[in-house]
Amino acid sequence: MRSSSRRLLAGTILGVSVSLAAVACTAAPSGSSSTPPTIQHIHDIAFSSNSELLVGSHHGVYAVDLDTGDTALVGGVEFDAMGLAAQGENIFVSGHPGKDNHDSFAAPNVGLVKHHSETGWQQVSLAGTTDFHNLSTTPANPDFIVGLPSDRAVLLRSTDAGRTFTEASALSARDVSIDSGDPNVLTATTAEGLVVSRDGGDTFTPLAGPTLVVIAPDPTRDGGIVGIAPDGELWFGSTDIDAEWTSAGIVEGGAGAVVVSDDGAIAVAGESSVVITRDGGATWTTVI
Repeated sequence: MRSSSRRLLAGTILGVSVSLAAVACTAAPSGSSSTPPTIQHIHDIAFSSNSELLVGSHHGVYAVDLDTGDTALVGGVEFDAMGLAAQGENIFVSGHPGKDNHDSFAAPNVGLVKHHSETGWQQVSLAGTTDFHNLSTTPANPDFIVGLPSDRAVLLRSTDAGRTFTEASALSARDVSIDSGDPNVLTATTAEGLVVSRDGGDTFTPLAGPTLVVIAPDPTRDGGIVGIAPDGELWFGSTDIDAEWTSAGIVEGGAGAVVVSDDGAIAVAGESSVVITRDGGATWTTVI
């Protein structure tokens, strides 16, 4: 996706009831006669390098072909996928091992693992110790990864494609994203509002704008951000200090994850549903 994931935190953390039933009932048909697949307990979403929708769930990561509706379990392994990000041919994931015993998934937290079509699932780092509820990458620097661990209020940062992580700024955030064009610019959603870093996560300062729960960089606009408020309102803005923010209507029931593709498609995930808009929120199509 550019590669960002926008990001579903557990409902107890967000305090948001996630239900997209109203949107699903009114969404336009997808153009495929296939019935949308059923995927439960969705935690995060991303777009792959070949424009498939990646869905991280309690039962693994699924790749959804948006043209045919075909769905495949990535790597054929079920596990509890929490934070999710895609960069190039790699899919980075954190979470917990599942019913399938796999060497790459340590307990109780898998740390950072990645999947590549040629190698399958592989352990990258932090095996057994870390559960990232949020991961973010950027095409501006494929080796740069940041994550929000579930056990402490800090931003962890890697500059070597996840092989090692160091602590950056103290940060109590619901979501964090990296700008599509500048890896030094990070934006996060906190209980106090939006904050922005312009030094790769060393420091954060307040950013004027609406209160948002989840955010994603918008690769179609310089510094662009797309976010969703606690009431489900979809917002377009940017990391500019004097940016103007524009509302694009309500995603009924709120949302727990959002991601924007290279061509501007916006996907929004609920606990067991995903909808997509290709016209800035005017109409929505049910994917899951």
